[in-house]
Amino acid sequence: MKRVLVYPCGTEIGLEIYRSLKDNKEYEIIGGSSNYDHGRFVFKKHIDNLPFITDHSLKEEILNFNEIISKYKIDILYPAMDGVITAFSKYSNCLSPVLIAPDCKITKITRSKHVTYEMFRELLPVPQSYTEKEILDGEIEFPIFVKPDVGQGSVGAFKINSVDEYLKSKKEDVEQLYLEYLPGEEYTIDCFTNDNYELIYCKGRTRRRIKNGISVNAVFIENNKFLEYANVINDKLKQKGAWFYQLKKDKKGNLKLIEIASRIAGTSAITRNIGVNLPLLTLNLFMGIPCNDVIVNNYNIELDRALENKFFTNISYQTVYIDYDDTVVKNGIINTTIIKFIYQCINNNKKIILLTKHDGDIDEELKKYRLLNVFDGIVKIERNHLKIDYIDDTNAIFIDDSYGERKQVHDKYGINVFDISTLECLMED
Repeated sequence: MKRVLVYPCGTEIGLEIYRSLKDNKEYEIIGGSSNYDHGRFVFKKHIDNLPFITDHSLKEEILNFNEIISKYKIDILYPAMDGVITAFSKYSNCLSPVLIAPDCKITKITRSKHVTYEMFRELLPVPQSYTEKEILDGEIEFPIFVKPDVGQGSVGAFKINSVDEYLKSKKEDVEQLYLEYLPGEEYTIDCFTNDNYELIYCKGRTRRRIKNGISVNAVFIENNKFLEYANVINDKLKQKGAWFYQLKKDKKGNLKLIEIASRIAGTSAITRNIGVNLPLLTLNLFMGIPCNDVIVNNYNIELDRALENKFFTNISYQTVYIDYDDTVVKNGIINTTIIKFIYQCINNNKKIILLTKHDGDIDEELKKYRLLNVFDGIVKIERNHLKIDYIDDTNAIFIDDSYGERKQVHDKYGINVFDISTLECLMED
């Protein structure tokens, strides 16, 4: 089992990485923090008081960080903040663990909005930028939008309506961009690029409600421009793994590129809950496990965040087919999330069928864990048989930790399939 350090683990990005990976049998997830943050309340294993890393960290600080985490035998370092990604990618040769981040040439581009706009100005629509002379000479139309060249969320971003407000907004210690004001809808497009630099996932979602720069309400939306722009960005940057970009409409309704990020977005939880686990896919990719396709479940889903995830879906089913090993019980521990879901199904009069290739006596195993009477049926399957041959109700869902088993069921019957990490959207409370 590989040991994965998520740092800083208390960010929305870090928390989503945890939710995406915590039940995976191949990785042991460890949180890392430099200060007292929410990560310590979430991660079961946690390293506190790590050196504070950000954009301007020096090589010596990275070496110190690496020396400390080496004591914990960390195999993989998964950065969970933009500035941290930038610093670690710059000094990646100083790190012992595998770093889940693109090349420093890419992070230098995505970290700077000015550099991003200049690179893509001839390829995609980007916001009009204004010089001080244009603003002071009255050559532009107010309002305009101010934001730092390097930043995240909405920190330091605001609208100004006059020359006087412009003069008051100037900061000597921060490089600011003065841009056309885009009053229209804003979208985030989650993407995944495989090891051959092929874009194999791209789906856009709304940012219908924003809190502290974070999207707290999202639904998926279709627009042909999302894939078109994603392919342009993908061909130009060639960064592998999960990444996203953001678009916003101008006053005429035209979409303009406002940001590209070399990481997952915290609100990509909605993507995970339709079957596309971006942190896990990215982790696997960097560990040499190829990915050429993804399963995308087909149901309407809305994510609303209020310090936790809640989902509405239109999933309808009467029967649940569920795997046993590494799903109901893993490493001798009952998965309480699964048990909670099973009893939720019992309350809702759903039929629950256990499909298992367990090598031992499954009845004795279930008796041992006091689970003998919770299933409506137990189907014992030979190792050389396929689970798809034992499904006789298509008004159903299928839960299994094996991607191969899920893909077979999904491809043959078209029913929705889940692993433990995607089960969250089925929970009622």
